[in-house]
Order: sequence, then C-alpha cells, then structure tokens
Amino acid sequence: MSKVTFPASLVPKTVDAVYTEGALYPLERLDLTEHQRVSLHILPPRVRIPAVVARRKVNVFVCSEISYLMGGGTPELVRGEPTVWRVPVFLTFPRYGPVGTVGTIDVDAETGELSVTPTLVEEITHNAEALAASLPSETSPER
Repeated sequence: MSKVTFPASLVPKTVDAVYTEGALYPLERLDLTEHQRVSLHILPPRVRIPAVVARRKVNVFVCSEISYLMGGGTPELVRGEPTVWRVPVFLTFPRYGPVGTVGTIDVDAETGELSVTPTLVEEITHNAEALAASLPSETSPER
C-alpha cells in the first residue's frame, strides 16, 4: 500500500467534541481567535477523515502515480471493518472533459490510509487505456 501525506496546513484538523445542551464543546484546546468562524463536519465516531480529505488524497495519488488525466470523484462512505470512503477514479481529457470512471480507491475513514495495490493500479490503468481507445480520434474533425 502507498501512503500519501500532506503538509499540516493543508489538512483540516479533526477534533473530538461533546454535544451538551445545544452546544459543542471540544475535548482539546483549539488555536482559534475569539468569534472565529469554522466549518464543522459531523462524523460518526469511527470516521475521522472527512470526504473532502479522502478525495484530495486520491487526487494526489492518481495524478502523481498513474496519470495527470485522472481524478477522484465524490466519495461514498462504506461501513464495514474498516469503514472506508470509496472514491471513484475518473478519466478526463482536455478536449472531452470527464469521459468515465476507470476504478475506485478506498480510503480508511479513520486513518486516511489509501488501500492501493500494484494490481489495482494496473486495473485502473488498463480501464483508462480501454476507455481512451474507445473515444473518437483526436485527428477527427469536430462536429
């Protein structure tokens, strides 16, 4: 499995909190200014990685390890052991835009670790090549 890491400034901070009498109380001190606005992602207890972070991790992986013409789509939470974000991988071309899904990559919803094997990379690559071959030739006149 490959592991992708991000600088701390790019990763949203996950903080445990307790909801009591209509207010959320963080269980650790936060480095925030008074009245600073923040966005909250309310996640089940075993989900510490927001969907947006899972998608970003897949984007970085596929662009750097497979092809810059691929990206991650909208993650789906799949409950199980472990609970994962299942992120579709799509192929895109400048001339056509997104052309189709070529596979999925799972991201552990608690740790953020990507579940990627050489076989999965080969499968995604093969699917992308087959999809690209089915498109009209770049030399064909536009209609």
